[in-house]
Amino acid sequence: MMSGWVVFMLVVCGAVRDVTSNFTLIDDDEFLTPEKTTEEDVRVLLKQLTARVEELERERENRGKSQVAFSAALLTNEQWTHHGPFDTDTRLVFRKVTTNIGNAYNPETGIFTAPVKGLYYIRFTGCVGESGSLNAALMKNEQNMFAIFDTRNTHGSGSNGMALVLEEGDRLSVTLWSGQSIFDQSRLSTFTGFLVCPM
Repeated sequence: MMSGWVVFMLVVCGAVRDVTSNFTLIDDDEFLTPEKTTEEDVRVLLKQLTARVEELERERENRGKSQVAFSAALLTNEQWTHHGPFDTDTRLVFRKVTTNIGNAYNPETGIFTAPVKGLYYIRFTGCVGESGSLNAALMKNEQNMFAIFDTRNTHGSGSNGMALVLEEGDRLSVTLWSGQSIFDQSRLSTFTGFLVCPM
């Protein structure tokens, strides 16, 4: 699809034959002048300008995709709330989103989906709930990558993080293992990640 800049450049280049002053380069050392300019020169210039505009648009699009960061707390309310223990392993859904640049984290499912291949830094923190122990893991496409574990009784906490190479479409979430519990009041138990660099 042709951008507004390309259309603009077409209009400008179409008027080149009427221009009476120096305006650009075709080669690094050869300026176009009204006396030397031919229709072929204009075609070459137009082709160069079009290629450059398309390259800049690709760079801008890639820059937009490479801006990825999210951070969310488990609960949206500020009441001291225990979550669990449950009879089965349970995916935690961190609902209070503070940051979601790139919209790659889904607060309805608790899943972060990598929008581009790259090196990401991921961290999560949890406070022990009423079961007296907390054991939860960061899952990448259902594979356990790292975990937190704390048995110091209610309100103890654990935190862990890791740099991970993710492919586009890889999915991350936090699973609370059965029999465990977690505690929050909108800012104690959190899930965070950001793109360090695309690859």
